[in-house]
Amino acid sequence: MKKRKIKKLIALILGIIIIIAVAVTLSLTVFFRIDNVAVTGDEIYNNEDVIAASQINIGDNMFMTSKKKTASGIECTLPYVESAEIKRNLSGTITIKITAATAKLAIDNGDSFTLVSDKGKVLEDGLMTIGDGIIIIDSSPVISAVPGETVEFQDNDDLGIIKNVLTLLESNELSGITSIDVSNHSNIKLVYKERVTVLLGLSSSVNDK
Repeated sequence: MKKRKIKKLIALILGIIIIIAVAVTLSLTVFFRIDNVAVTGDEIYNNEDVIAASQINIGDNMFMTSKKKTASGIECTLPYVESAEIKRNLSGTITIKITAATAKLAIDNGDSFTLVSDKGKVLEDGLMTIGDGIIIIDSSPVISAVPGETVEFQDNDDLGIIKNVLTLLESNELSGITSIDVSNHSNIKLVYKERVTVLLGLSSSVNDK
C-alpha cells in the first residue's frame, strides 16, 4: 500500500511539473505576444526611429524583452533621449515613454564644441557654434565624449561637481552664467555674462551656498 501511495505521489508530482512546463512554454511561445508598440512622452524623434532603436519586434514575447536593455539601447542610439521608460501591458502593447535631454553644457575643444545635457549625457560633437544659454565647461581633460553616452573626465569628480553647481543655480533661480570652471576643486568659479567671475570656493561646500 505504501509503495502504491508513493508511486501515486510521484506520478502526481510529475504531472504537476509537466503542467507547469507546458504552461511556461505556452506563455513564452504562444501567449503574451507583442501586438503593438506605442511611443509617448517628449517628441524629439519620430516614432519609427524610437521603435527601431528599441529593437522590439511585433510578435516577440513581452516578458522575454528586457526593459533595462531596451531602454539602454534607445538612450545610447538616440542621444537626445535622456531616459526611456518601458511598460508592458497584458493586452499586448509595449509603451515607450521618452524624456528629452536638456542641452545645457558645452566643452570647448578649441576648433569645435561638444554639447552635453544637464545630466552629463553627450548630445552632439563637432559643433562649430552653440546656442544662447549654453554654459561652457572648464574641467580636467575629457577622456570620452561619445554621443549617446555619459561624458568622462580625467578627474571622475568633475561631473558630480558640475551637476551640484547646476542644482545650485536652478534652486536659486540664477541665470546668465556663461561658464563653470571646475578645473581646481578648491576654487570652483562661475562667470556671469562673460564679464563677472564668481568664486564658489571648495567643491565640497558648493551645496552649502
